[in-house]
Amino acid sequence: MVTAWRRWWNSEGGPGEVLHLAWPMMLSTGLFAITLFVDRTLLYFYDSGTAAGAMGAGTLFWAVTCAPMSLLGFTSTFVAQYMGVKRIDQALRIVKQGMLLSVAFGPFVLICALLARWFFTLVDHSSDLVEMETKYFHWIALGAWANILAAPLLGLFAGTGRTRTILIIDSLATVLNALLDYLLIFGPWFFPELGIIGAALATSVSLVFKLVVMLWITGRTDWNLTKSELLKATPRALSFFRSGWQIDRKMIARLFFYGWPAGISSLAESISFTIIILFVGRLGTIYVEATTLALNVNLLAFIPMIGLGQAVGVLVGHRLTSNRPELARHSVRSGLTISLAYSLIFVIAYGLFPNQVLSIYALGTEPERFEPMRPIVLPLLWFIAAYCIFDAIQIVFVGALKGAGDTAFVLLGNLICGITCVTAGKVIGDYVNGTLYWWWGVIMAWVVSLAMIFTLRYVQGGWLNKRVIEPELL
Repeated sequence: MVTAWRRWWNSEGGPGEVLHLAWPMMLSTGLFAITLFVDRTLLYFYDSGTAAGAMGAGTLFWAVTCAPMSLLGFTSTFVAQYMGVKRIDQALRIVKQGMLLSVAFGPFVLICALLARWFFTLVDHSSDLVEMETKYFHWIALGAWANILAAPLLGLFAGTGRTRTILIIDSLATVLNALLDYLLIFGPWFFPELGIIGAALATSVSLVFKLVVMLWITGRTDWNLTKSELLKATPRALSFFRSGWQIDRKMIARLFFYGWPAGISSLAESISFTIIILFVGRLGTIYVEATTLALNVNLLAFIPMIGLGQAVGVLVGHRLTSNRPELARHSVRSGLTISLAYSLIFVIAYGLFPNQVLSIYALGTEPERFEPMRPIVLPLLWFIAAYCIFDAIQIVFVGALKGAGDTAFVLLGNLICGITCVTAGKVIGDYVNGTLYWWWGVIMAWVVSLAMIFTLRYVQGGWLNKRVIEPELL
């Protein structure tokens, strides 16, 4: 029995192989969760109102960046599929086109920063909360553009299986962010005490630092990929920056055709979540603070799964263009096994030991500040425990669908679930005078519906016939 288990674990496409590629990406995305967690927790220690401001502005930050990052990050699917047909030259070309395209998003981020105060006022937040949200977003705007510029490079490293490089870069950026958070929020020694502005500035600096390091490593890498896990070798060494920077309209059009549904689906998902959070904000600042604390804890369960989904997508894309669809299915099943096992840990922690989980917030602040919040936050962790398994399922299946190029269905699924749940939540919520827990029930229904619709698509199998690269290369 032990031998059979080892054979299954170590088989091609088995959990061992998937985890070998995925764990650096899980840790990398987990480090982003730690960055957000440190930002909001230190702000909560500084002043609970600033933590609520960072939550609202952080939600807008993600809404602004998720679509271009998903569009440009879709280069990972192109790269993986080009690797399946041994065309690293085309993989480098699509990433360069993505980088040229990413430059154009700078003015878009600037416009969003200029309109931030208007947006937060429009959603009927209190004047104090609007002031904090606006300050935070203004100072994080530069980091937002850096994040967009880095997206095609992340696609290159992920699509070629160089996930450990991503992990090293993200580790350095996370340490830098945590250090700057402490120095710029609280102002020890000779540093200025900037509060919420310091948190935003720390994040921006760390994201710019991450981009610079990625550019440096990309330029120094020999892209003959002799040590890649996905391809043994190409005939000659390839340098990223030396040539091939001409605009290729056909390739950009192909990136847009398959990438824009991925970008819009991420935007639709983000908008749905943002609307729910804004409705929570209208209930009062204390409910935003409680939601911030609960979602802060949930980051540790949710965000590493994004890295696993990306890894599953890379393996699916590579194996489909290598004409090995059953191996692609096996990789997805293995990814699902890992995600369910990981999520079960948090189901147990949030469901059975919520007070112990929340104790982290009581460590750095006066008891009289946190204890009134505890009975409000406690049930929110039970909501998270109830839906995090479904979240893990939908993330893995979305990764598989995107890896094949089935982005149109991913967009359709996100639109159907988001519009239905938010609309029903608002209409019924107005009728029953919906409270904080009503809107958290809407979040749970939304996640469960996403898991159901993407599971049905995966089982139906239409994704197996999808490809994103040129047909003549197959």
